[in-house]
Parts: sequence; structure tokens; C-alpha cells
Amino acid sequence: MATDMITSMANQFGGPVIEDLGKRLGLPPQMVKAAAPMVIGLVISGVKRMAATPGGKEQIATMMQGAGQRVGDRSLDAFVQEADPAKSADMLNSLTGSNSTEQVIDNLARKTGLDPQATAKLMGVMAPAVMGQLNSMAKEQNLDIDGMMNLIDQNADALKSVGNLDYILDDVPGVSDDIKRGFNKLFGG
Repeated sequence: MATDMITSMANQFGGPVIEDLGKRLGLPPQMVKAAAPMVIGLVISGVKRMAATPGGKEQIATMMQGAGQRVGDRSLDAFVQEADPAKSADMLNSLTGSNSTEQVIDNLARKTGLDPQATAKLMGVMAPAVMGQLNSMAKEQNLDIDGMMNLIDQNADALKSVGNLDYILDDVPGVSDDIKRGFNKLFGG
């Protein structure tokens, strides 16, 4: 691969996608652009961790396929303008594993300087887009889930270059009730 996975995906979130996402969230585009690689890295790190759990690879394959269908044939820009962040709650809960999704969002907000509400919405929009991109990469390169995990492993240095994602993912372990309360607090319901 000529460029690393995170750079490749971040480039797809360039220009109008970042502008429109920033407008939608009420954030300056440069803040969204700075946070995008971290969100992409978190999603990929979550996928990598999930793959190591019993039944994780099957769950990842299902999530990638579902995200691919959710994004569909629309451009990434059209998807981010229409995406409902609240519909990503189950995906984010799965990606954060046993950690509280609310705490992961708070950790990312502190690291990026974004408001936690805006961070939650950013993750809620970007996570399915990233999973959809993983699904597209797998199809383009004719990779099964094991091949996709190998590709992620080959890009481990790119994940490290984003920063200490383990800090964001592992700061405070949580339980499923914390996750449900966190998403209810963030998205209402």
C-alpha cells in the first residue's frame, strides 16, 4: 500500500466533507480535520481489539457489511450530511468493548479540545463511514476478515503515529449500563 490506511481514509474526509461536517457540528473545519485521524484510528483500534475476542471477527464482518449498506452508493459528503449519529450507538458500544463509550468520548474530547457533545456526534457520523470504508477496502482488495485484520496489522505504525489511542480506549472500564446511560445522556432517549 502506497500510503497508510489512516492517511488514505483521512484523505477521503478532505475538502468538502470536512467543511460540511464542521458546519453540521458547528465546529471550525480545521478542528474536524485535526480530529478525523484520531477518530479513524480509534475505530480501527476498536476493530483490531474486537477481532481478538471470541466471535469478534464475525461481529466485525457484520458491522462492516452493515456500514457499507448504510453508506451505500452515496458520496462520503452526502453520507455525513445525512447521517444520524444516534444510529451509531450500538456500533460505538461494540468498538469500545468493555469500556464506557461516554468515557471514551470524554477522553477523545479532552485530547482534541472539542466539546464532548460535538465529539459524540463526530464519532457517531464518522464511525459508520470508516467501517464502510473498511468494507470497501476489503471488497476492492478481495480480502476476507482475516485478510482485513492482516492489513490493519500492517498499518500498526500508522495507528501509533496518531497518538496513544490506548489511553483514550482504556482510561476507565465501564459496564453496559454506563454505556446505555451515556448514550441516553448524549442523544436523549
